[in-house]
Amino acid sequence: MMSATERRDQVVLGPLPPSFLRLETRTSNGETVTTVTADPAIGRQVDLPTPPPGTQQPPTSGARPPAPQQRPGVPPQHQSQPDLQPAQPYVPQAGLSITIAQAVLNKSYTLIGSMDPYVRLKVGHNTYETFTHAGADKAPCWNKVYHCALPNTHSVRTVSVEIFDERALTDDQRIAYAKIAVPQSVFEGHTLDEWFPLSGKLGEAKEGSINLIISYTTMPMITLPYQRIHYPYAGWHPNISPPDPLPEISEADVNNIKDMFPEVDKEVIRTVLESKHGNVEAAVAAILDIMDGDGGS
Repeated sequence: MMSATERRDQVVLGPLPPSFLRLETRTSNGETVTTVTADPAIGRQVDLPTPPPGTQQPPTSGARPPAPQQRPGVPPQHQSQPDLQPAQPYVPQAGLSITIAQAVLNKSYTLIGSMDPYVRLKVGHNTYETFTHAGADKAPCWNKVYHCALPNTHSVRTVSVEIFDERALTDDQRIAYAKIAVPQSVFEGHTLDEWFPLSGKLGEAKEGSINLIISYTTMPMITLPYQRIHYPYAGWHPNISPPDPLPEISEADVNNIKDMFPEVDKEVIRTVLESKHGNVEAAVAAILDIMDGDGGS
């Protein structure tokens, strides 16, 4: 590897030679002309030899591009020209901005683990769905904003929301719903931030409540109906350790609970015990809760 002193020794100091950045060319008359290659304008002034016929000469710097050839038999005004018109300016559109913040549910409708809720929002003819908050059970949180374009302030006066529990092996179960009227104050510029009651199997306005933020605004962009993305469950994520193995369930605990609930199958009792990690009291409370819910529906 060369040192800094050796590199400096190779530097040429002093006046530049006369041939620096100059090219000697010979014209058709046999005369030798010296051109400065660093200046294309001077180089183009030299009468260089004419290329042979049929040879395409490269375009020089600053030269105009060749004119497009006209098709025979077609007037020039009807020749196809490239569309150089600028893009149309964007026209803002007004509509509802709806934020699905969170919900508080009064009951869990699952036997194993926790519920995985998501929301389906309907505004006019459009349907939007949030992502699934896996494992949130009765306290899901989404904080998802939707911009719903409206043709006018009278086209939509109500919006509907439905909360579903995402299932892996069966169809998703609807656990709560609500139909919300949009007041006139929203279209006059006020922002509505309220909790709305939810209905379901427990009765009218008894399933809990959902927090929505609704405003009428001019939107910079239009949100198309959103297809829900199924995020993987926490236990399936590669960066998270696998879940703990299921506890061993004794046959005596299953028989004891079977004596208390003769109409419940043993496999169901075993599944509830596994979800409660072998806790008999918690399993009995869960089965009582399920039976009470089925009886009320």
